This record gives sequence, structure tokens and C-alpha cells, in this order.
Amino acid sequence: MAVAAYGIGTRVLSFVLIPGMGLSMATSTLVGQNIGAGKPDRAAQTTVIGCLLAFAVMLGSGVLLFFFAEPFAAFFIPQGAEAIGLSATFIRVISLTFGFMGIQLVINGTFRGAGQTVVSMVLAIVSLWGIQFPVAYVLSKHTALGLAGIWWSFTITNVLAAIIALLWYARGDWKRKNLLAEVPLQKRVLEEVEIEEGRSS
Repeated sequence: MAVAAYGIGTRVLSFVLIPGMGLSMATSTLVGQNIGAGKPDRAAQTTVIGCLLAFAVMLGSGVLLFFFAEPFAAFFIPQGAEAIGLSATFIRVISLTFGFMGIQLVINGTFRGAGQTVVSMVLAIVSLWGIQFPVAYVLSKHTALGLAGIWWSFTITNVLAAIIALLWYARGDWKRKNLLAEVPLQKRVLEEVEIEEGRSS
């Protein structure tokens, strides 16, 4: 039942993430363009607008799911009464933190657009391995929450990961990434590849 409830909850979550992922990709593109044009302030403004939009849209979706969790869960598994109840609880627990997920997605888009893909990877690793897994284990095994502890680990991770991403973003290191400085190196690599291909042919 727990696995079925988790599967239903993550399916619903995958739909909610669509607008956040779209805003993340749009932010990545616009930030890359503005940093490349030497306009980091416009890149920062893009990030702020993206975060506000993502937070509002995904929080709105979360509020909707909070009140209609059972009908949404029943759509995916109409015959599983117990699984529907568990998945509805899962959805309600995490739904009101969807806005924080939107913030994290947009800021990750900013880092990717600024050429700091390692930062995005580190944030993902920290949120999953450093926060969610340990919290899920402690809450489910060593508290009275039991199975619900796994659901609450999502909520806690969403909030903490967004805060960490915001703090890292606020440092401003991403503004100083010189994407154009890497262009000559890329050109040399391409030229060397073309030379090698010419030799092989």
C-alpha cells in the first residue's frame, strides 16, 4: 500500500512540476543571454520574476490538490481504497510546499544559464542525500510518524532545499561567470576535431 501510495503521489507531483520546469528552462535561457550580454542585473531580475511566478503557480496547484487530493488519487487507482487514502495523505502533506519546489527549479535554471552546472548538481545531491533520505529514515523509523515520516521528509526537503538555493544564489558568484571567455577554447577544440576528422578521412 505504501509503494502504491508513493507511486500515485509522485505521478501527481510530476504533473505539478511541468510549469516549474518550463520556467526553469526559460530562466536558464534568459540568464545565459543577459550574462553573455554583460547585463547581470537583468539576469537577476529575470530570476526574481521567475521565482515569483513559479511560487505562485505551483502554490496555487498545491492548494487545489490539498482540497481535492482524494479525487486526484482515485483517478490513478480507482479500485484501491486504502491506497487512495494513503496517497491523499501524501499529497496533502507535500502540496503546500510546491511553491518552494518552484523556487528551487528556477534558481537551478539560473545557475545552469550562468554556466555553473556543478552548483545545480551539488544542490540536487545535498537535497536528496543530505536532507531527504536521512530525514525520511529518522522520521519513519525513530518517531511515531511511521510511514507519514516519509511524506514529511518531502515537505522538509522542499523548504530547506529552497532556502539553501536562495542563500547560494544571494552570494552572487554566478553573476561573475564569464561565458564569453570560454568561447576561444571551444573554437580551438572544434578546430582540432575538424583537423583530426580530416586526417582520418
